[in-house]
Amino acid sequence: MRNIQLQKLAVLSLSTLLAFSLLVGCSPSGTPAASGSQSQSQSPAPAEQPKPQVKMPKFINIGAASTGGAYYPIGIAMAKVISDNLGTQATAQVTGGAVENVKLIQHGNVDIAISIGKTVYSGFNGLPPYDKPHDKVRALFGNLSQGVFHIVTMNNSSIKTVADLKGKRVVMGPAGGGGIDMAKDIFGVAGFTLDDIKASYISYEDGVNALKDGQTDAVIVQAAFPAPAVAQLAATKTDFRIVTIDDELMAKVTQKYPFYHKVTIPDSAYGGIVGTTVYSVSIAIASADLPDDVAYAITKTLFENEKVIQDSNPAARSMSVKQATAGVAIPYHPGAEKYLKEKGVLE
Repeated sequence: MRNIQLQKLAVLSLSTLLAFSLLVGCSPSGTPAASGSQSQSQSPAPAEQPKPQVKMPKFINIGAASTGGAYYPIGIAMAKVISDNLGTQATAQVTGGAVENVKLIQHGNVDIAISIGKTVYSGFNGLPPYDKPHDKVRALFGNLSQGVFHIVTMNNSSIKTVADLKGKRVVMGPAGGGGIDMAKDIFGVAGFTLDDIKASYISYEDGVNALKDGQTDAVIVQAAFPAPAVAQLAATKTDFRIVTIDDELMAKVTQKYPFYHKVTIPDSAYGGIVGTTVYSVSIAIASADLPDDVAYAITKTLFENEKVIQDSNPAARSMSVKQATAGVAIPYHPGAEKYLKEKGVLE
């Protein structure tokens, strides 16, 4: 009988020991139990170090253009990328366009902007239409978009060639727009000046509406195809055309101004309306006062999210870090230069 009691007592003691081991998470020997395949000798993983953050300005202002061209939707996309990724509030502003944007950078009204390579070169060096050098303008990158020179008129118009614009009512786009600068060059080669036309300066959209209403004879639109204002016209009317720059004038223009390039607008752009004209590469510019690390972060972030910008307007589909030096003829911002050197597109 005594042996049976001793056996029961032993079993009870062993059960108590096992229960206690499970309760405290230990092995029967009192050693903390290992979890999964982790070795008992492993040290805890070091805490991830926070990534260094650029101290961004609270606001970033982007100079775009009027709402009927390509610059405005591209500017909105750039603002979205910067706001979403860099902890600042970026805003695209309606402006007069390429010519005015250079002035806005110089005077500190915007931080970054979009303009034409030739226009930026003229502004930086104080060449017409500028009366003095705009020495605070720096390049971020080139080939942001390709600005196409449209001359739009109705089918019943007597305007068949560029020279036929003489004496006609012509909407030149917004004052300060890049189309005016291009028009001066092209008109000059064709043998006339802005003084030979009845020029008015309103937005592309308003100009197209004036054309539909018979209040003007032609509209100049400087934007990549399909330009929103011209696409809007094509959606409501089909009795318009784009004046073609003939081969003789084209040869003279591209020889005198090598930064202009021949382009044929395809029939898919405006529902069958075609034409041959010229384009100039657009570039992103910034103020020299923008801190180097901020300019670097903006340039890097825009290229890392380039699809957002490419999808904003067909004009921006050519944006690529491989082509980031196209159209740039002024000094780069040191922050942008650092990034482009890292990517191997600048020496």
